[in-house]
Amino acid sequence: MNATAPGLAYRLLALMLYPLWMIHALQHGRRYALDRYRSMRMSQDTPDHDRPDHDPRIWVHAASVGEVRAIIPLVQALLDDGHKILFTSFTASGFQAIQRELADSVRSTVIPIDCYWHCRRFFARNNIKLGLIMETELWPELLYQARHHNVELLLVNARLSARSLEANRFVRALLSHTLRYFVQILTRSSADQEALQSLGASPADIRILGNLKAQQHPTSNPTRLVAREYLLLASSHAGEELALLTSRPAAAQSKLLVIAPRHPARSKTIQSEIDGLGLRYAVRSLSQAVTAETEVYLADTLGELNQLMAHAEVVIMGGSFDDTGGHNLIEPASLGCAIITGPSDSNIDADIKMLGAGQGVIQVKTIDACWSTIMDLLEQPERAQALTKEAQARLARQPDILQSYLDAVAHHLPAPTG
Repeated sequence: MNATAPGLAYRLLALMLYPLWMIHALQHGRRYALDRYRSMRMSQDTPDHDRPDHDPRIWVHAASVGEVRAIIPLVQALLDDGHKILFTSFTASGFQAIQRELADSVRSTVIPIDCYWHCRRFFARNNIKLGLIMETELWPELLYQARHHNVELLLVNARLSARSLEANRFVRALLSHTLRYFVQILTRSSADQEALQSLGASPADIRILGNLKAQQHPTSNPTRLVAREYLLLASSHAGEELALLTSRPAAAQSKLLVIAPRHPARSKTIQSEIDGLGLRYAVRSLSQAVTAETEVYLADTLGELNQLMAHAEVVIMGGSFDDTGGHNLIEPASLGCAIITGPSDSNIDADIKMLGAGQGVIQVKTIDACWSTIMDLLEQPERAQALTKEAQARLARQPDILQSYLDAVAHHLPAPTG
């Protein structure tokens, strides 16, 4: 094993950050009603299995809910082939999504705090034969300890954010060093390949296989959660809800707006903003009913976005009217949604190209333009239908990306243990 440790500078930084990570673990666990989140982050608690486990497992890691959902078809295929899985997330909501979607089919926990002793304990307690890391989860100590314990690592659906590429010299050097822990990098597009190479990844180690999110399988006949017709602002961030509400034209004021924030913990802040506008609203986490007078429905819950998307007249994707870079457009497209996204697109430019700008998805530059487009789609339902049909047709023409990933992973797998 030729991997070298992250270096003294990073390990000293990790020690300095340790109190902050502990505070975050406490607060995050409380926010999502997951009391054992802190102990899981310390590799002291394995909440869904109390007995020792000596079976070799494939370790699959995905940061949060969106990444968890995207890699579940790959996980399910590996389970069907007889492999046992340890599935981890970084966020409590991601962990809860794993348990909700896969129940007892996998062992699940959250990744340890990125310090030597916690990461070492994680690998001492789990018999891992291969690691599949989703997208951009580059934790230096964790991945070093994987290689130190002779675990081969594959970076799956790999991408780098603009923020990572624009980071300072120390962070870029650290990311470059961390990328060397992967024996292979399976990425989405040539743009992702170029970004990874700019940080020093070897071209020989990179393969372009496509975006796993392009082959997400929507829930069949998703439950309708809202009886009225509605617009949906999905995965919104701070400032986007208020901007959309304050710009709402008179012609749209009779239309129910459902808001599903990216982080439901922001619910009270959003409620205060709606109160300030004098609007009538209901809150899903409080089991408040939607009536004929309700103007805004705050869907501040987890695990229900698919159902909300599936029955919306128009879906406005959040994270695209600030500097976030947008959120996954493939999920609403696969559900047959008419989609509008904003100008911030550094995370979704490939999605927009795949779906077709103005054909399978509409990208607007401003909130006012967003409302104008919404009204056009409501007044011309045939245009909305054409939008959804084009998006679904383009998704159907995608190659079998899942099989490509399975074939790539198979080259690194020992035979299943039965």
